[in-house]
Amino acid sequence: MRISVVVRTRDKERYFDRLLEIIGLQTVGPSEIIVVDNYSSEEKLQMFQRELVEIEKSSRNLETRIRLLALSDVEFSHPYSTNLGVQAAENELVCLTNGHSIPVSHRWLQDGLRYFEDDKIAGVSGFFVPHMEGNNITGKFDAIIYYLSQRMVLHQDWCSTVNCIIRKSLWRMYPFDENLPRLIPETRKYGLEDYDWSKEMVARGYRIIVDPHFSVFHSHGNGYNELVRNTRAYFIYRGIQKRIDLFERPRKSFSRVL
Repeated sequence: MRISVVVRTRDKERYFDRLLEIIGLQTVGPSEIIVVDNYSSEEKLQMFQRELVEIEKSSRNLETRIRLLALSDVEFSHPYSTNLGVQAAENELVCLTNGHSIPVSHRWLQDGLRYFEDDKIAGVSGFFVPHMEGNNITGKFDAIIYYLSQRMVLHQDWCSTVNCIIRKSLWRMYPFDENLPRLIPETRKYGLEDYDWSKEMVARGYRIIVDPHFSVFHSHGNGYNELVRNTRAYFIYRGIQKRIDLFERPRKSFSRVL
């Protein structure tokens, strides 16, 4: 199966080089990597462009092309940046992730792709595991609290764009809704257009798979701060989800890219 990988990032993020390295070592390689960058300044954008050119030149995987799509912070919204990447993808199967996530294994794409022989699978997602930097007590504590907080927000029918593969044909039928921030203003900061997309797919008779093998290292803080962040986010997300759950389905979504 051929697959495109879309990486959403704001400027060049901390783990970006490692992410590209791991993607290049996958047992099933993508035909292309599309980087969607909402840049903070023209200077940083130009620097990022030059680095991507050098990365592609030095890559051993000549079959994988790297493309950059740029939008300013002013233009940015979670659904719009995602839609830009999916629209540009050349393949039916599109993997979505971001610049501060790293696949947990070299079989990451292979593990996610194996479900798509079933036409009723709309998307595959996985867990988020904290970045482990050093095998110390703090790192182990981070892992425990992150695991507990992620278990709280785990939904078996939620295909998160932090880490998922979706069908482009179904996305064309229902792109990530760029009107969602108008309907629910909190989504402008917290997203959840992926939750809305997943609910729509389920309402239309498709399935979402969550497989722990298809997971990424992904975290934002350390120790106590991470626990506080995820606990707070849990209650915010649940409030937004309850409002999304009230939408009548099937419904239509809007995107500027279609």
